[in-house]
Amino acid sequence: MSKPVFRTKLCDMLGIDYPIMLAAMAPDVSDPRLVAAVSEAGGIGVLACADKSPDEMRDLVKEVKKLTGKPFGIDVGLPIKAKNFTTDYRRALELANLPADHVAFRDGFMADNNIPYDDDTSHATPGMSSIAAYKLSYELGQQQVRAVLDLKPTVFVSALGDPSFMVKDAHAAGIRVMSVIGKTKDAIRVGNGGVDAVIATGTAAGGHSGAVDGTVLVPAVSEAVAPTPVVAGGGVTNGRSLAGMLALGAIGAWVGSRFIASEECSVPDWYKDKLVGATDTSTVRNRWFTGKTTRHIGSEWDRQCDASGLEALPMPEQGILVTPMTIGAAQAGRYEDSGIYCGQGAARITEVLPAATIIKEMIESATEILSRELPTRVSFG
Repeated sequence: MSKPVFRTKLCDMLGIDYPIMLAAMAPDVSDPRLVAAVSEAGGIGVLACADKSPDEMRDLVKEVKKLTGKPFGIDVGLPIKAKNFTTDYRRALELANLPADHVAFRDGFMADNNIPYDDDTSHATPGMSSIAAYKLSYELGQQQVRAVLDLKPTVFVSALGDPSFMVKDAHAAGIRVMSVIGKTKDAIRVGNGGVDAVIATGTAAGGHSGAVDGTVLVPAVSEAVAPTPVVAGGGVTNGRSLAGMLALGAIGAWVGSRFIASEECSVPDWYKDKLVGATDTSTVRNRWFTGKTTRHIGSEWDRQCDASGLEALPMPEQGILVTPMTIGAAQAGRYEDSGIYCGQGAARITEVLPAATIIKEMIESATEILSRELPTRVSFG
């Protein structure tokens, strides 16, 4: 595409060509290379920094700026009330005091399935969210907010929490503010706090998704927070799903899984292959990996946990529990047991493509549907 085919308010708000935002997928999925690729293609990449220290955030931003001069964003979880152990996994494991029955269940699962125990988090591959949960804390969130205000991205996105307290300072620094929500009541709260847009993610979304279907959530939020605009996430993988979200009241899309299956994404090839091979029933949603509800490819770990009679531990303890298993599972080739986070929209992904091609096909298809296909199915008078 040599020039924009259609524009929305999101394009004008962020200075981009196409109303497509790269969802911040952590850890190390929405990294500088993928962020820059999406921004260079006319959308906007959003850097995932939920588990990053301020120094790490600064280094990542430097890498992005080496690759693109176009707008990009930063995403973190705002100061949250989470128990903080330490940023060193082995020390966190010592401090967590995990219940003996949960440890015994995990160890038995690993023994039965020939999964090696590996507590060296440097061996983790991009996308293993269980290894990040133990780092999150109120103190880290405060430090990250100060770093965001200093780094001045085009847009700041809060993955967790209410960013209302920082909107004034962000706007003074020239930063747009958005917040990811999964319920209408949360959208109203952040909308009243002055955010520039609300990102409404339906239950089809991968990772820490909510329970409300996007076809219900997006129009409800669009009406509830008007005139604050809404960006829609969850299940957007092609032009038809983008057009559908625009029809539901959104001004753009928050796209995750489709960009995992891109050439620029740093996840291993087996991760991408699992998305390409997924069907509409491949994903499940539970708390067995991080302690908070996540959507991911179903695994034997999920099935045995469901049958165990145990309850998932809260975040971060559940993530601390499973980390040696998830790292070992990837090494043993039991990839689903390592935690393959993706949305239900993976069923619509058929091949790995460059990020620019994904955006091009998405926009061209949406244009065809909105301008030519719909008029053939709808008449008035």
